[in-house]
Amino acid sequence: MRFIFGLLLVAVVLVGGAMAFGLLKVEQTRDAKLPAIAVEQGTLPSYKADVVKVEVGTRNETVEVPTVAVRKPE
Repeated sequence: MRFIFGLLLVAVVLVGGAMAFGLLKVEQTRDAKLPAIAVEQGTLPSYKADVVKVEVGTRNETVEVPTVAVRKPE
């Protein structure tokens, strides 16, 4: 039970952090409607999520490495 609660807590913190830093933007696009008593079909709210696009790639670079001289103590 603690494990499930811990996972749920981590998920909430990650989603909250993503929203706080602007990586995830969630806005409601349609209001919810409760079903009528005559058992008619209701509607669920609709959401649109804009997520930041991240591009990952590789490139070759030449890096100069300094020469190090090691001397043993006498």
